[in-house]
Amino acid sequence: MLRILHGIKLSLRQLKRILKTNNLSRRANRTPDNIVRDHISAELQSSSQCIGYRCMWQRLVRDHHLNIARDSVLRLMREIDPQGVNERKMHRLARRKYISKGPNFIWHVDGYDKLKPYGFCIHGAIDGYSRRILWLEISNSNNSPSVIATYYLDTLKELGFAPRLLRCDRGTENSRLALLQPYFRYNGTDSVAGVKSFMYGKSVSNQRIESWWGLLRRQGIHWWISFFKDMVDANTLDTTDKVQIECLRYCFMDLIQSELDRIAMNWNNHEIRPQKHRNIPSGRPEIMFHVPEVYGGYNFGHVVNKDDVTICQELYGEPKRLYADGMNELAQLLSLEHRRPNNAKEALELYTEIMQLVNDVI
Repeated sequence: MLRILHGIKLSLRQLKRILKTNNLSRRANRTPDNIVRDHISAELQSSSQCIGYRCMWQRLVRDHHLNIARDSVLRLMREIDPQGVNERKMHRLARRKYISKGPNFIWHVDGYDKLKPYGFCIHGAIDGYSRRILWLEISNSNNSPSVIATYYLDTLKELGFAPRLLRCDRGTENSRLALLQPYFRYNGTDSVAGVKSFMYGKSVSNQRIESWWGLLRRQGIHWWISFFKDMVDANTLDTTDKVQIECLRYCFMDLIQSELDRIAMNWNNHEIRPQKHRNIPSGRPEIMFHVPEVYGGYNFGHVVNKDDVTICQELYGEPKRLYADGMNELAQLLSLEHRRPNNAKEALELYTEIMQLVNDVI
């Protein structure tokens, strides 16, 4: 990973010497349990109620920079939230067998509409072999072909290649993908080059991304669904009122996008364990995607011309919209401090303040 992604060449012996010199060890300077317990308790106040101890350990290490063993996290979570641990332990899911030949052999693309009643539309893509999340974005609509095309083109420009196959459902939002994917694969020499590189299928059969949506809900989106349902039940939110929906987007959209970014990053860097009776690779999605040779795989990506990608972005792309253009002006007209909330509590307070001022004006 150092050589391929960062251009740093060094031997394993030199790497170990650097780690030893800087006292970088997994076992050195463990964080005291009382500090870890406080951080876990704070995380459990929000969407982290949905995650298990492995994901909680990742968040403590990556987001809070703590040095703690996974077993210790499990022990502390059993002490702090025994009911939540037991509920997550009871879930079992039988999946169909899935086979992919290597990274970028097939990308699965789909939208997630569980938050759509509240004005939030999530769209994502996942690599079939490595299970690496390629993009996970939130916008005010999943029905715009130009916005979906922008997600695809931005990913192509970042990676430098297109997948051999792209799978979507027959929604109108995927119409431009059906044109762009064959364009970038027009000079391919394999059996699925050109128009064959794009395939339609039922949304329920798009197995990789559909199964990951269930994980996304458990990783935190279920907490947001319950949060907005509570607002409706408390008569704080009317989902039929366009002004309230736009205000909700203005206050919460950035927070949910940050949550999605954190979930995607932690997923791409977590360890997928080997599974019995299933012939699929195991390891970290980020490494399986970039260095498939370690796992006996092969990169099927088709190199693209980045200048062509830029031209397509200008012709077919459109930046995603988070909320109505007039929301910033509305906040200024209502004499609100132009601040962005850092958590759900602050966002709810800002939403309540804006709606109270709007109602007073009306």
